[in-house]
Amino acid sequence: MDVEPLRQQQHAEPPHDTRQADNEEARQLAERRAWVHHMRAAFSPEGMCRPDGEIDQDFFKPKNIIIRLKEDEKWGAAQREALYRGLERFGVGKWNYIIQAAPAELGRYSDTDVRVHAARMLGSQSLARHVGWKGDKVAVDAQRALHLRIAEACSCLKNGVLVENDEGAVARYLEEHPEVAAQIGNGVQ
Repeated sequence: MDVEPLRQQQHAEPPHDTRQADNEEARQLAERRAWVHHMRAAFSPEGMCRPDGEIDQDFFKPKNIIIRLKEDEKWGAAQREALYRGLERFGVGKWNYIIQAAPAELGRYSDTDVRVHAARMLGSQSLARHVGWKGDKVAVDAQRALHLRIAEACSCLKNGVLVENDEGAVARYLEEHPEVAAQIGNGVQ
């Protein structure tokens, strides 16, 4: 008598209804989803979940976007002139001193606002090469013109200012042209 087929039959999986297994899997999944929705409702901040228990992605979008619509809050010639004077007197990086020296023109702006406008005036997104640099209106405008020439040579111009790229094109250009690097920021006093 051949016992091998009997052994295979004994170790074979018992036949089962795949519909029953699928239904059991679906029931467990539904239970898990119900538990997740319950936990979200219990522990999530108000507004994070929709009524069906799913996460509302709009909850994570920024809500503190400030749009200045008042005419007296727009950056204008008076603010620009105050920033020129501040850069001449205090230098790049001394944003709070610049604001305090011109409270009528710059008092309503944060140090970040002033830094961003200074970067635009100097024509360079990064002011790292300029920390402590002081210059009058003519010197600031000369720095802007220099940055625009570098940006053109490196194809690193974005929104009217020189930007550093991931390939290091600006740094490489300045290494290859030390006479230009010497004119940037602290190289020109």
